[in-house]
Amino acid sequence: MSEVKAEMADWAEGQKVYAGELFLGLYQPSPETAGFWQGVARDELLFKWCAACARHYHPRRIICPQCSSTKLDWKPASGKGKVYSFSEVHRPPTKTFAKGAPYTVGLVETPEGVHYFCRIVAEGGAKIVVDAPAQLEFRELETGQRLPVFVVGGAALK
Repeated sequence: MSEVKAEMADWAEGQKVYAGELFLGLYQPSPETAGFWQGVARDELLFKWCAACARHYHPRRIICPQCSSTKLDWKPASGKGKVYSFSEVHRPPTKTFAKGAPYTVGLVETPEGVHYFCRIVAEGGAKIVVDAPAQLEFRELETGQRLPVFVVGGAALK
């Protein structure tokens, strides 16, 4: 069985999609998520915001699901949140992710009302539990890509 090599994601040109070792094609980034990835490049987590009803959303929106307005913009997230749900991954989807296993993924509820799916990291002896306070950080994951994660313990306790 040959090893699938991870490549640094270049969302501007699309992203190769695999299921195990099977290449499924090239994922093309959508225009409605471009602002999100531009923010990530600056270590800034951005959510879509509807000017008409003042609600935040996490990308993939071209129309507000609440009021149907098309006046959506990007606004920075507060960087704070609390664990809403989580799961510890022991059997990663690829060998690249195995380097970090076991690791935790889940939903973090932000003050903006967004339930953000991401990697959740515990530090300083903290345990990841529902309702634990969490703080945004940007970290390089085992794929080589720098992404937003939420940290429980450490800076989250300050």
